[in-house]
Parts: sequence; C-alpha cells; structure tokens
Amino acid sequence: MARAPEAGRAAGPDGTRWRLSLIPARANHPAQVTATHPARFDDRPMTSLAGALRGQRAPDFSLPSGPDRHITLAQFHGAPVVLAFYPADWSPVCSDQMALYQAVMPEFTRYGATVLGISVDGVWCHRAFAEDRGISFPLLSDFEPKGEVARRYHSYRLPDGVAERALFVLDRDGYVAWSHIYPPHTNPGADGILHALEALTHERQAVV
Repeated sequence: MARAPEAGRAAGPDGTRWRLSLIPARANHPAQVTATHPARFDDRPMTSLAGALRGQRAPDFSLPSGPDRHITLAQFHGAPVVLAFYPADWSPVCSDQMALYQAVMPEFTRYGATVLGISVDGVWCHRAFAEDRGISFPLLSDFEPKGEVARRYHSYRLPDGVAERALFVLDRDGYVAWSHIYPPHTNPGADGILHALEALTHERQAVV
C-alpha cells in the first residue's frame, strides 16, 4: 500500500505537495487556518447511506448555477467530477471549505476534474457568496424541490433542512469511486479528494 502524504499536505500527479490548511489572504479576508481536523475522520464509518453509492452510477441531475443557467451532471461524462455538498453559504466552515477548494483548484485541474459545490441556497445567494469569496467553480442550487439532489445522494440532513457535508468523487464513466460524509462542523480539507483522484489516475494508467 502506498504511503499516505504527510499530514496537512497532498501529492499532485507530478509529485507536487500542497499545504491544504491555509487559504491565501484576500483584501477583506485575512489568511485563515481552514482544515483543522481533516484527517481525524478519514477512517471513521460513514454517518449515512452515502457509502452505499460507491461503485454505482451516480444519480444524474440538473441544477441551476445561476438565474439563467442549469448544469447537468451528464455533461461532464468522460472526466472525473467532485461533488461537494455543504450545509450553507456564509457559514464559517462552509466558507473556509469552498475557499480552500478554490485555492487547490490547480491540483484538481491537473487531474482533469470538475468541482461542483451543492447546497440548498438560492442562486442569488450563491452568486453573492462566490463573488465575495472569489470562488470560480460552479455552486449549484438544490433549492426547489428543496434538497432533492442531496436526498438522491443520501446526503440530506432532515432535522436542519440542509445538505450534509458530503464529498463524492466520480470516475470518467460517472460511477461513484469514493465518498464520505463529515460532521457538519468539520472542514474535511482536500486530502480525501486528491487521494481518490490519484487512485483513479493509477487505475486508468494500468488499463492503458
């Protein structure tokens, strides 16, 4: 078994290592430590049925990414996809998590992966949040019917009416290669995603 990258870092396909716990400072947002406990839950059992989707074709969906645009999962067939369900825009943990993925975007791009953030917030809330945090990847609105897509992925938090903090990595054929749900107040970081994308790269190279 390959040795896992050292704590707080992840290896890209060319061996580059990233510090995953720091977000670069912006004019109105000083540098923050964001993934304080990313590794503590990596090996813990799933907290819902989301793990049952592993190895299965990911449920397709079409969600608005803006007031006049929809994104369909099927349009990304042929490339890895990262689905990042999260509870709410503007909350401290969600803000740090999405900003972290923006900071690590060069590594996701190296793997040819598309990142899609999904919450039950409306499209205008997403737009304001993305502009404020400098987020360029799509944030999809699972607003109406509320949480329908999160429910398909067994990632809807009924007591609170929001999505769980759930991550899914889909392979090029649209199957769930890896998934995990984290406690709502925990920033999962990016290690798990990058490890899954690296594994997909090795599998593809072995087949070729």
